[in-house]
Amino acid sequence: MSFHWNSNADQILAQMVANTAAAIYEVCRDFSGRPVDEVRPALAARWAASNEGASITEPELTNVATLISQGKRVWAEADGRIMAHD
Repeated sequence: MSFHWNSNADQILAQMVANTAAAIYEVCRDFSGRPVDEVRPALAARWAASNEGASITEPELTNVATLISQGKRVWAEADGRIMAHD
C-alpha cells in the first residue's frame, strides 16, 4: 500500500477551516441568545453547507450551540479548534 499526499492538502484544510469559521460566525450573528433548540439545527445545517456535507457531531454540536445560545463569542482557530469567550 502506498500513500500519496495531495500537494494542495494544506490549502484545502485551510479553506475548510475558513468555511467552518464563516459558518460559526453566521450562526453566532443570527442566533446569539436564542434557545439551544433553535441554534442546534441552524449550526448543523450551516456547518454541512460550508463543508460539502460534513457534519458536526455530538457532543460538539450541542456544546457549541449552547455557547452560542448563552451569547458567548465562538470562533474557529486556524488549526480548526473551536474556541469560545464571554
